[in-house]
Amino acid sequence: MLQILIILTGNYNFFNLLTIVLCIPLLDDQTFGKKGRKRTRSTGLLSNIFEIVTVCYIGYQTWKLFSLQVVTSPTFSSKEFDHWLEQIVPWTIVIGCVSLGYEVLLSALRCFITDSSIVWKVWSAVLCLVFGVLAVAMFCLSLVPYTNELDWKSNQKIPPVVRNVNEKVDPFQITSSYGLFRTMTGVGGRPEVIVEGSNSMQTGWKEYEFLYKPGNLSRKLPIVAPHQPRLDWQMWFAALGNYQHNPWFVTMVYRLLTGQEEVLELIANNPFPDAPPKYIRAKLYHYHYTSSSQTSKDISSLLDIIKHYKVEPVKKKPSSLTFVGNSVKWLREKIGQPEGFIFTMSTFTAALVINFLSWIQIF
Repeated sequence: MLQILIILTGNYNFFNLLTIVLCIPLLDDQTFGKKGRKRTRSTGLLSNIFEIVTVCYIGYQTWKLFSLQVVTSPTFSSKEFDHWLEQIVPWTIVIGCVSLGYEVLLSALRCFITDSSIVWKVWSAVLCLVFGVLAVAMFCLSLVPYTNELDWKSNQKIPPVVRNVNEKVDPFQITSSYGLFRTMTGVGGRPEVIVEGSNSMQTGWKEYEFLYKPGNLSRKLPIVAPHQPRLDWQMWFAALGNYQHNPWFVTMVYRLLTGQEEVLELIANNPFPDAPPKYIRAKLYHYHYTSSSQTSKDISSLLDIIKHYKVEPVKKKPSSLTFVGNSVKWLREKIGQPEGFIFTMSTFTAALVINFLSWIQIF
């Protein structure tokens, strides 16, 4: 569910889908319709109660620490957030230990309760012991990257033996934080490189608009997942560093100066269709979301200007769209108009589409 929410709120290409694939082995066999041991009512109840208590406790501590309330802007600093992590990370480790110990103990009890034969009981107990030891070892090793990314103080409390073993097995990538962006960027504004060209160093600068990345403020950001636009993706990383660490960017600028078609096809708008420009510059901007107070139609200063120029208010006309038309309009308002894709259809196909749309409007 967490990965699905991230997919709906951010453009991370296919990475969230890969994370979901990694989580599939964690699902029970019954999820795929395979019949196995039925979960007793008491066991399911205890598990649900434990999950509810855990979520409620974390939510209560978060609410209490930050004094949460409904506001339009954040009221806590990065230091306060780090302090919250120092308080909450040790408790998450405790909860993980209790949960893992509960599952291992429950599995051991099942070995002696469900199996009728002594041989199968012993065999199940041996398997439970082996997998239990492996699970505990994996849990201990995963604490190193987990605390290293969230809370350094908690990382220092991990026994040196665990850290040494994790360092030795690190080349095998047995455990990791599996975080695409473990350190959040763009907190002080999303950095973006804007490429502009001109035939004069003083005037006439025109922007090269890309297919997907932020640039033109009047254009809606498109939804690209699970597609990964390679050039636009790399432009973001270029904005986080410099051209010395991104030699490909210098190569791209040279291709734009020479008007190479293969590179121009990766860009949405070429402001110099006849001939390439003489000069190209790259400027770094920081993009911020506009607050509701800056865009509201009820701002007093905006209303005063409208009254001064005697601008009549817009009268809403009754909609003449059908149910299908209203549905398409609502969908476009939610996800925007897809960009970056070119569709080609034959004359016969176009005629069929026009007739179909006319039929919809009639009914």
